[in-house]
Amino acid sequence: MRRRPISFALGGALLLAAALPAVAPAAWSDAQLASVDNARLEQADGGTTAVDLSGDGRWVVFQTRATNFFPDDDADAIGTLRLGGVFRFDRTTGAIQLVADGDVVGEEDGTLLQRGAARPSVSDDGRWVVFSTAQRLVPQDDNDNIDVYVRDMSVPLTSDRAGGGAYRLVSARDGSDDPAHYAPIDPPLTGRNPGADVFAAQAISADGRYVAFRTTDLASDLPARDAVDTSPFNVFVRDLATKRTVLVTRDADGNGAGGGLGPVVLSRDGSTVSWVGQNASRQTRFLNGENTDDAFSYYLWRRWDDAGATTRRVTGLADPDDPACVDGTVDTNPIATGPCYGPLADTDAGFNDIGSRAPALSADGWTVAFLAGAAARPAQDPDTYLDVFTTSMRPGVSRKAGTQAVTRGTSAPNPNVNGEIASIAMSADGSRLVLVSARRQYLPPAPPLVGDPRSSAGGNELYTIDLGAGGSTRRVLRPGGGDVDGSIDANAAVSADGRSIAFVSGAANLAPGDANGQPDAFTVTESADPPSGAPPAGLGADPINEEIVSSSDDLGVRAIVRRDGTLLLRVSVPGPGSLRAVAKTRASGTTAARARRARGGRRAAKKVKPAKPRQVAVRSAQARRRSTVQMTLRLRGRDRTKVRRGTPLPVRVTVTLTPRPKARAKSVSITSRFRFVASRASRKSAHR
Repeated sequence: MRRRPISFALGGALLLAAALPAVAPAAWSDAQLASVDNARLEQADGGTTAVDLSGDGRWVVFQTRATNFFPDDDADAIGTLRLGGVFRFDRTTGAIQLVADGDVVGEEDGTLLQRGAARPSVSDDGRWVVFSTAQRLVPQDDNDNIDVYVRDMSVPLTSDRAGGGAYRLVSARDGSDDPAHYAPIDPPLTGRNPGADVFAAQAISADGRYVAFRTTDLASDLPARDAVDTSPFNVFVRDLATKRTVLVTRDADGNGAGGGLGPVVLSRDGSTVSWVGQNASRQTRFLNGENTDDAFSYYLWRRWDDAGATTRRVTGLADPDDPACVDGTVDTNPIATGPCYGPLADTDAGFNDIGSRAPALSADGWTVAFLAGAAARPAQDPDTYLDVFTTSMRPGVSRKAGTQAVTRGTSAPNPNVNGEIASIAMSADGSRLVLVSARRQYLPPAPPLVGDPRSSAGGNELYTIDLGAGGSTRRVLRPGGGDVDGSIDANAAVSADGRSIAFVSGAANLAPGDANGQPDAFTVTESADPPSGAPPAGLGADPINEEIVSSSDDLGVRAIVRRDGTLLLRVSVPGPGSLRAVAKTRASGTTAARARRARGGRRAAKKVKPAKPRQVAVRSAQARRRSTVQMTLRLRGRDRTKVRRGTPLPVRVTVTLTPRPKARAKSVSITSRFRFVASRASRKSAHR
């Protein structure tokens, strides 16, 4: 039977809620909210900034500043507050699990006391999660620097994080579990001294055995030096099974060449590292006429554990891999060709703006996707935007033969095709690319866009390009179709088969019920074959009837009337304190005469005394800081039964904040009108 719209009243006005949208046949699913606690029906009260997706498409790890995802028995230390951390979301069950604590700040003034977990990557089966943190998570960590750790999610956390065996130190000295040591910094940055770090989403191998990381601003004693004399900004790989720590950025003498200032990525099989690096001429061959400035950035590549392997440039102006390049000389002429010339027309414009743009690797590391602001050689017109290229690094393949342009920008004033490609990811076999870009159309050689482009210029969109099938498709739409009202953040993550994508967005209309006003983590999947069953019901997967906002100078309350008959309150508070939300029935002015007229009666009627308001739902919560707190009001007993059977219940909701500390305690209240009301679908299920 066709579902009809549901009518309900709010504050005396009659509103009509739209029928739930029918799911139209589509290649990809609607977005699923991942930064959410479905057990509590609470969204994050802080923003999400980084995300990764396991190779099997089931597990999402994300970095957030939310304070409301911690278990009830996991309290903050007195006088401090944890601003989120790294969490893991199970797309099959909808459950969320803490990976590692985030930044620790002072509760009163928000001063950073210790940098917490950031930049997560996850293994293919979701068991191993790597991240960086300044917290000491193993007993032997004796420095006050940021280090790289891996969490074994099969081992439960204990209140003593360092003593439970859930963590292993990654940035450790070769052949042992001893931590790296770093040069002192003056003045010290207590709780956040530089050390080692990882790049989110591509730092760990599929089996969790290998991790690629880099040191940052300070010299270190890695991999196993007698003194702290290895230069800063070097790239390393740690083999967790054998405890080997291998220096990747090596000069001709085998010493640290440094220059690893940008992203560092690892292939899924753990064999290959690619990074954005400076000091390239110290590590690989250059031809006469090339730019050898140490401050210039290149994409570099290395089979880190192959005997005799050397660092190579991914591509560029020159082609040192061409065996016919004998004299080894090139110039900057964009239309010149010959054996020593590479596939790109302009190196200076092509690579000097890639400092934060990660390359992407196939599972075996031989195929690389990268971004460059240069046209394919020979080129009459410059390309002023970053575009996508792929190349094969297999032995015997020259840079010209192995490289192909995937997208092409233009210097012409065309807002539909202009704009950078913000980031790129790749499926394990290299056949599917995931792009984040503000472009609305793609010029050849890119496959033509399948489906409708964005209706007007906006933020970044999420696209896939199938190199084999030859299709470009916009992958993120609001439920039922249409543009989203926010941008997609760079550095989306993709499953091994390329059929599930995780990303961060500040859009508010991607998932029904999204009302936290924060960037969140989402996933989309080819609907023909979900990776591990259908997404669970819960916040973000449960359509709402209506959303209402009320505010005052001291509090702001947004209520979402959910189809299961509950009220989800999002309360904006100015500071720490105790919250209490009470729902009471509204006194009714209905008279017997009105009731008879509604039934068609004619006899005069006398007024009926209004019923006394009674409390039907209550909820308490703690606000740890200036933030937005979520509270769910649930009916019980006969009230719940009546609403589930289709009888709306008008209520007045009063939210009271008692600030801390108690010496300055002052209660502030706000009252708004709402109705508990359940949808037909919920009423039907309640009778089963």
